Amino acid sequence: MYFEAPVGVADGHLDQPEPTCGPGTAQSALHRRAEELTHRELEVSWRPADLPDYWTGAVTKAGPLPDADH
Repeated sequence: MYFEAPVGVADGHLDQPEPTCGPGTAQSALHRRAEELTHRELEVSWRPADLPDYWTGAVTKAGPLPDADH
């Protein structure tokens, strides 16, 4: 998982699902992981990447940042 802003790899892999799962299952798992890491609700738009069986997700909407006092 790579974030452009702030820049960096947040997590190198997913423990689940299996590598042979379909794209929808993998996208859902990655979406959940991104929300866990950012502590925000995210809307993600997916598109096929240049390589076969690869997808690129872009956050199109992010919920508010968590309250710093909590």
